[in-house]
Parts: sequence; structure tokens; C-alpha cells
Amino acid sequence: MPESRGPNLRQALHRTARHHADNEALADSQHRYTYRQMLARAQQTAALLFGLGVRKGDRVALMMLPSTIHPIALYGCWELGAVPVALHVREKLPVLVKTLERISPRALIYDGSFADQVAHIRAQVPLITGYVRARSEATPPDKIRSGNEPVIPDDLDRYPLDFEPMALAGHDLAAIVLTSGTTGIPKGVLHTHAKLVESCRAAVYPFGLTPHSSTLNMFTTSFMGWSNLALPYFNIGARQVFHDHWDPKRVLRTIAEERLTNLLLVPTMWRLLLREDVESHDLSSLRQVGFAGEVMDLPTLEAIRRRICPRIINCYSTTETAVSGGTAMFPEDLARPDKIESVGKPLLNSEVRVVAAGGSPDDELPPGEEGEILIAGPSLAQEFWCDPPLSREKFVGPWWRSGDLGTFDADGYLYVRGRVDDMIISGGINVMPGPVENVLLAHPDVAEAAVVGLPDPQWGQRIVAFVVRKNPALDDAALDAVVQQSDLPGYQRPREYRFLDELPRGNSGKTNRRALRQMAEGG
Repeated sequence: MPESRGPNLRQALHRTARHHADNEALADSQHRYTYRQMLARAQQTAALLFGLGVRKGDRVALMMLPSTIHPIALYGCWELGAVPVALHVREKLPVLVKTLERISPRALIYDGSFADQVAHIRAQVPLITGYVRARSEATPPDKIRSGNEPVIPDDLDRYPLDFEPMALAGHDLAAIVLTSGTTGIPKGVLHTHAKLVESCRAAVYPFGLTPHSSTLNMFTTSFMGWSNLALPYFNIGARQVFHDHWDPKRVLRTIAEERLTNLLLVPTMWRLLLREDVESHDLSSLRQVGFAGEVMDLPTLEAIRRRICPRIINCYSTTETAVSGGTAMFPEDLARPDKIESVGKPLLNSEVRVVAAGGSPDDELPPGEEGEILIAGPSLAQEFWCDPPLSREKFVGPWWRSGDLGTFDADGYLYVRGRVDDMIISGGINVMPGPVENVLLAHPDVAEAAVVGLPDPQWGQRIVAFVVRKNPALDDAALDAVVQQSDLPGYQRPREYRFLDELPRGNSGKTNRRALRQMAEGG
């Protein structure tokens, strides 16, 4: 094994492959790999990249879909000491080009399904000197090969690791994780090896992981949620199945066929899954499910418990904090009706404060008062790539300014009320979307709902609800009647309802409220 100086992700995979060599690590519709095989493929990928001129510390861009090949490429970078940067594959070409110019990678590993976009990237980003094509279940047959360009995993046997990679230290940069911003160029969040290893350790106990656990991962590869889910499983020797796209029917079949033990989704995915015929599938293998990424509405939470699995966790973290810089609600916490809206208490060795908006970490608010959530923990990122001013603004000593609004209750449970940017100010009164959306989602004919504020000459902003219907007969009057019969005060009542076939989503799968506002103001 190559020399290591402190905890790192290369060392972590070597240890797992030594102690759990025959445990299945990766599975999709094309390939299945044990940990012994996964390590061998990762080492071959490292040799391939080395041959393309990649060295320790060089960036390697990954333009890939969820599959068994993506983690092999990821750990191939770490075997060599390179720094992977997973791109937002759904971004438009000009944003991808600007992102690559800012990150300046030496090589690009891309799924063959993106061959047409990459042809434009070649012409516009000359600093990339090495290209590797990947084949997944999504790759069209005519896009598998192009000239002499190497293909993984097909060509990996041609690249034995016949040299010892340079030593890795815990403080070495491990990954640049792109934020899921909706405008401009995504920010690059810098995570070291030691911090991501700490994130793996912290996730084990809320996830309830053992080497016999298994899960399904279909998160976008650039989303920190992919890493927060995937890396702890690899660290402990558990199994992951990958889908290259979201298909709720396929998810239900896979849980039954693979006898999966765990499932973690964002709330939007849970709502879509619950629209399917869940009861016709054998989900008895599930020991625990969970949600993360955004606030969950109570009707969906109750439906998960009743129809999917009674043991539910809720994790709250950010791209900048990874797992151990966040909070968790355990099944026992979520069983308490008075705490069901909480995201829990800080995880092991992390700290969370609620401070006055724009205040310093010392401006801590008492329980019950709403302010900005600040987070500190052992997996907190270092800074942003090539943006010292923003780094100074967001990273204050050991603290990270999350931009989320929240409160603590008297028992120390944290409640996330939404984003500072999501707050609606109508008639001088602050309104958060969550409580309004909960009322709408309780209606049996509502599949999804999102509430935003739009400019209004009289009130500053008016509250507008975007709704996806289960029943096309549902109309404004029926929704307004439900709202008026609820406990919502009059100033929180939507003044307008708009019906959509689906809500726009960002790279992480969350509802894109900015896109809704732009859509409404443009139309």
C-alpha cells in the first residue's frame, strides 16, 4: 500500500478491501464489483491518468452519471493523489466551460452520452490535455468509443499500476465539490482527505451502518448528497446499487430485488415515490429510511412511516459541512409528535448556533428566537476555490454561515425554517414557505407544492403557490378553502395559485424556487 501521512480516502479503500475483500461494493445494470475488484479497477484508473500526465494535486473533472464506474474514477483519482471535481452534468454548455476554466483540470473523464457536449469543450477549453471516456448503462452504443481514446472500464486491464503513488496526508486537498447554485458559476468547496474521512465516520451511527448494509444511490454525482451517502458505505464495506436516473417504479423494484436495507432520498423524491403502488412491492428488507436536503412536510413524513418503513431519520448538513457538521433526528426523536418538525441535535463533535441575521458567532439567540444557523465541526470545508473574499465572508473562524434560518427549542432541538433568500416579506411581515406548503400538501389531491413571493406594488411581495395536482379537477377555490380552514393566519394565505405538471428542480433534486420566481415574472 502507498505511504500515508494521516487519514485519507485512499487509505480508507485499501483498508476496506483488505478486511472486506469479497463483500460486494458496487452494482448497476451492467457491472457488479467486490471491494477487491473495486480497488483493482481504481488502481488501473490511477495508472491510466498518470499516463495522461496527471500528478498529485492536479484536478480531474468528472462528467458522469451515477453508476459503478463513477466511484471507480473517483477512487482512481485518490489512488494517484489527484483532486476530482464532479461537474453538474445538467448545466448548459457556457456554464460548464466557465466552470472548467475556473477549475483548470488536467484531464476530463466523461460518460459517452455526453460526447457531443465534450466535443465543444475540447474546442473551447484547451488547458484540458487528457480525455477518458466512461461507459455506463446510459451510454448509447455509438458513443462508447471514439478513436484511440481510452474507455473505462473496458480498457483498464491495459493499465497496470506499476509505480508507487506519492504519499497522501490528511491535510491534502481531496475534492472540490461544486455548489448547487441556480445562477452564475457554481462555487467550488474545498474538502481535505481528513475532513471527508471524518464525515464517513460521523455518518455510520445515524445511518445505522454495518458491513452488511446496502442502499440505492441515484443522487447526481456532483451533489454533496452523493458523497455524504456513498463514502460512508465504502468506508465500512457495505453495498451500493446505482441508478443513472430517477425512476420511482424502478426504485421500488430494486429495493425488493436487491433486498436493500437502507434508503435515503430528498423529500421531493419521497413525494414522487409515494404516488406509486408502493404496497405491491416487498419492502420488508428495509431497516431504516431517511431524508435530507430540504424541509419535509408532515403529511409525507407520516406516509413514509405508514407505507414504507417505520424507522426514519432526518439529516441536516450542507455542501460546506459534510455529515459531521450537521444534525440528525433519530427514529426515536421522530416518534415524538412534539418534535416531528425538527432536524434534531448536532452530530458527534459538531456545534450549531442560531445567531442574529448578519451577526457574529457571539450574537447567539435564546431558544425560540429565529436567526441564521451557524455550524462548526470536524468535517467543515476549508474555503472556496479561487474566491478569498467569499471565503472570508462565509467561514468565520471555526464557523460556517449557512444562510439557513432556524430556531432552537428549549430542549435543544433545531428547526430549519427555510433559506434566508426564501423568506417572503408581505406587508412588512416575514412569511416562510414551509407552513403554507404543509397545509397545501395535506390536501389529498396535491402531489407537490412550492410557495414563493412575487413583486407586488401594494404589499411588496404577494404569496403565490405553485401546485402539481393528482386530480386535474382541483382548482383555486378548493385550495383556498383548505387554507382558510387551517390554522394559518390570513397574511400567510396565498393570493394566487398556479398549476404545473412538475416543479423545476436544481442539480441536487431540490425544488428550484428561483426558477419558479423567474418563470412567474417572465410569464
